[in-house]
Amino acid sequence: MQIVNIIKKLIFIILIMYVIIVRAEAIEIVLKVALNPNLPPYQFEENGKFKGLHIDIMESIAKKNNLIIEYIPMSSNNKCLESLSNGEVDIVLGAISNNKYEKQATDNISQSSIIMIANKDYAYLINNKRDYGNINTVFENDTIGYSYIRKMRNLHYIIVSNQIRAFNNLISGEADALIGVKNSILYQLEKSKTVEDYTIVTNYMAPIQYTILTQNGDGDLRKLLNNELQRIRISGEYTKIYEKWINEDKYIIKKIMNSIIIMIFVFLVILFINFIFNYRLNTLLKKEVDEKTKELKIINNDLQKQIIETRNTNELKNCIVEHSISAIFAIDTDYKITLFSKSACNITNIHNLNIGYDAFDIPLLETILKSILNKLFVEDIKIINEELTIKDEENNSKSYRYDIYQLYNFDNSIRGAIITIEDITEELKIKDQIFEREKNKALNQIIAGIAHEIRNPLTSIKAFIQLIPAKIDNQKFQNQLTEIVPKEVDRVNNLIKDLIDYAKPETNNKNIIDLSEIINSCIFLIKPTLNKKKIELILSEEKNLQLYVDKNQIKQILINIILNGLESMAEKISKFNITNNLQININTFSKGDNVCITIVDEGMGMTEEQIKKSFEPFYTSKSYGTGLGLSLSKQFVEENNGTLTIESEPLLFTKVTIKFRRVS
Repeated sequence: MQIVNIIKKLIFIILIMYVIIVRAEAIEIVLKVALNPNLPPYQFEENGKFKGLHIDIMESIAKKNNLIIEYIPMSSNNKCLESLSNGEVDIVLGAISNNKYEKQATDNISQSSIIMIANKDYAYLINNKRDYGNINTVFENDTIGYSYIRKMRNLHYIIVSNQIRAFNNLISGEADALIGVKNSILYQLEKSKTVEDYTIVTNYMAPIQYTILTQNGDGDLRKLLNNELQRIRISGEYTKIYEKWINEDKYIIKKIMNSIIIMIFVFLVILFINFIFNYRLNTLLKKEVDEKTKELKIINNDLQKQIIETRNTNELKNCIVEHSISAIFAIDTDYKITLFSKSACNITNIHNLNIGYDAFDIPLLETILKSILNKLFVEDIKIINEELTIKDEENNSKSYRYDIYQLYNFDNSIRGAIITIEDITEELKIKDQIFEREKNKALNQIIAGIAHEIRNPLTSIKAFIQLIPAKIDNQKFQNQLTEIVPKEVDRVNNLIKDLIDYAKPETNNKNIIDLSEIINSCIFLIKPTLNKKKIELILSEEKNLQLYVDKNQIKQILINIILNGLESMAEKISKFNITNNLQININTFSKGDNVCITIVDEGMGMTEEQIKKSFEPFYTSKSYGTGLGLSLSKQFVEENNGTLTIESEPLLFTKVTIKFRRVS
């Protein structure tokens, strides 16, 4: 009896364990997925459902791994990234590939290119480089680099948060041209039946790739997603999904078919007219039309095959190498050239270069490579946005920006390197012009303030000089003359000296400087303006803080920020009839290995949205501003290996914090 009870208990335990195991296997994991549903045909919402290439890929992964996908739509890519950073979602679907999130990103899930379209009239103007200063061009934020914007600076730009808004701006007439993702534009043109209304102006401006971002440190999920992406590609499922949503050739084929239809229509009209006059002639023409139609169909079929072949075999080379604005070189570990783009021919003035050419026989490459010769193929190295200035054969200065990436074999051994070079001579000239323009703007304000300060000592000196004939023998007068006049002269001299020093057109000249000297020089120039605006400046500084920076650039940064604060406080005083003095506080102090400068004003303040936009070029809340002051200041800070951040509360304060590495 006891044995029977034991057997019953064992059977019961086995049943319980079986139920637990079976139910555990049936548990489904919920995955929160943030996405911007404004990117057809990759990811979009239609009739309350999420659809697209990326959605189908995600659903395939979910089905294979017993996952429940909870899609969380958001208004912009930045909102998706914030949610991921805050831990509100597990992944971001369809994020633009970016080195910043390299450790969180899976393999690319799709790729396309950036193109420009416009209606036929504006396309003609742009292609023929006519006067297109009034052409409004819309594009999505983060899809195209700032370098392209600078090179096409004659266009007026409208920046929006997604591809659908950009397309709607175009078809509504708010914008005359659109820069966007090729497959998304073609899809929306087809959907809206407006293919015939627009022309592709530039078929390739830059590549764009989309990926999936996981939370920082979630390597297991990223590994799972990468394995699944590899499975989908190897099995051929990816090709089926891709061809379901994207047909890059459809736009070209439709254009060709329209031409064919027009030709057929012409043939039919001729056929009809000739039928009226001569039945025999009509029969001959009909036969000819049939033959031509067959020929056109054959040509069309051949053209489709050629398009597919060309896309599969040459798209990567044509898109990335041949049409790149930057010069692209590839070298092997023996420093022999293995790739040499068209732009590389132009930048080096070498047009008949053979593969296997020695990289050191090209002066520009020799200059770049000699500094890293002993470590390029020995250790992991990546060089990004490095700048170089050299003299050409005519002794003219030429400036370049270059990147260097190592190439690896399947076993992770280094097999060569890719070098991209861009001529930035004109870009630096434009930047210097902007620098001088912003400096002149600040100078106008400073000069208006110190004019009164110079007039006061000159009036005192004039009064003493006029009294000399009458009081030359008065000892007290002589003592006052010898004491006061030199002081007033020194006062004028110091003002003029600081003004001239600030106005010197010197840039990119780094030296070790004393921060206190720079701060006090700026305050000396700004103080007369403070007195006129009824604003009190309070300085709290730590002594003996030394930096290795460009003195002229640091002065420009500080004066720009202080003047911005003064204008904000002057606006507040005027708008709210404030009678008491407002304060602007400047503090300098060391923090670890850093030197910090904080500038706090009691002006109008800014919202979070205004703070985000404040560093964008040409963004300004003033009717008379250029929108370049803060953008230029941030760039100067970063060029001097520093950081610039802003905190603010509307109608309360704005605090600007600048950090630099301290010189020991």
